[in-house]
Amino acid sequence: MTRGGLVDSGADAEARTTYPRPVTSSNAPRAVSGPVLALDLGASRIRAAVVSGEGVVLVRREGRTPGAAGPDAVVGACIERLRAVRDEAGTDVAGRITGIGLAAPGPVDPRAGTLVEPPNLGPGFRDVPFAAPIAAALGLPAVLERDTHVAALAELEFGAARGYRDVLYLTVSTGFGGAIVIGGRLYGGPDGVAGELGHLPVELEGPPCGCGGRGHIEAICSGSGLARLATEAAAQGRSPALAARLAARAPDPLEGRDVVDAADGGDPVAVELVERARRAFAAYLVGLVDVFAPERIVVGG
Repeated sequence: MTRGGLVDSGADAEARTTYPRPVTSSNAPRAVSGPVLALDLGASRIRAAVVSGEGVVLVRREGRTPGAAGPDAVVGACIERLRAVRDEAGTDVAGRITGIGLAAPGPVDPRAGTLVEPPNLGPGFRDVPFAAPIAAALGLPAVLERDTHVAALAELEFGAARGYRDVLYLTVSTGFGGAIVIGGRLYGGPDGVAGELGHLPVELEGPPCGCGGRGHIEAICSGSGLARLATEAAAQGRSPALAARLAARAPDPLEGRDVVDAADGGDPVAVELVERARRAFAAYLVGLVDVFAPERIVVGG
């Protein structure tokens, strides 16, 4: 599919609220009046930047997401990261910053500026105010959108989806998400939460997902899903190699990269987990093509 031009590896996902929204490169805004602060909240990392009105990244910093410490700690870490890049940009640039763009794992409510119930951030994340406290702390207007929607915008404007009108964007990272562009418009359904493509089932009796469902592609193919399955195998004594990695990382948990590293090292359980993820992803893509018949699928992470 990659050779045929249908699936393309795109930029990292870290590049109004009525749906469907126009987002093609022909009508998306190419510049704003001044620099902006940008933040990408992920389950594992918080990335912040100062970006010029022409889309040039002037300053960029990142750090771990303190999800286990709860919503207040995460919001506080986001504010700290944004202040750090603003200050590093210097007083001239900081004085001209016009606003803040926030991207976060879905589902989110862009109208209310809240994190609705993201399954991979940690405990207590339900209807968490996000845009308002950040705007108040920085003294700037802030707009929140789902991270995969923001990534799709970036791909349409700057990346692998330029010139296309029917596109699926997928991000495979700690979680697994997506965005749907139909006829040049971002499709979010009546309330903006459509396109949670990580929660389509690929195995009816598959492993539990962080959202509470079972057999979703996120539970098998994402970094958190791989880590969860690997931790289970280590605890059951099926993989001494993964058990050793788990002990070495304590008190931190396993990550998806640990499973891939163990597979590269020849551990048979890790190899099977990675192969299972690849097979699931391939079958999943076929299903998406059958339903949407997109011009292009862009995969980031």
